[in-house]
Amino acid sequence: MKNKLHFLSYTLEFLTCSFLLIAVLITAIQVMCRFLFDLSFSWSQEVLMISFVWFVLFGAALAVKHKEHLKIDLVENFPSSIRKLFKMIELIVIFAFLFVFIYYGILLIRDNFQSGQTVGFLPLQVAYVYMAIPISGLCMLYYTVKDLMRK
Repeated sequence: MKNKLHFLSYTLEFLTCSFLLIAVLITAIQVMCRFLFDLSFSWSQEVLMISFVWFVLFGAALAVKHKEHLKIDLVENFPSSIRKLFKMIELIVIFAFLFVFIYYGILLIRDNFQSGQTVGFLPLQVAYVYMAIPISGLCMLYYTVKDLMRK
């Protein structure tokens, strides 16, 4: 079971790096082609946008795993009972955010599948782009619960 859970981390890291690499390569190719050959690819903006969306959302899930999101250390100087209260408030806010993020992400995907809206020049439904929202939200939820279980 533990190897399967490590597989999630490795998969997220691989996908995050892959989407970043795609964004960098497409941007570099697009700039060179425009500058040197006065040539522009109609599909490049959409691929760049999709790879950036997936990169950012999967990167956010990895930031939750490594506890690298923004934090206010002011509470660390408070007494233990007040720190516990703030930790409970923090967890309530995190779980509420993740519930909204996942729930409305799923609704967004459902609505876009029903509408059939596609991404600009690409024959790809927008729903596939929006799938990054609940997938990354579920990963964030998993890492949050995993961290909570350790304590």
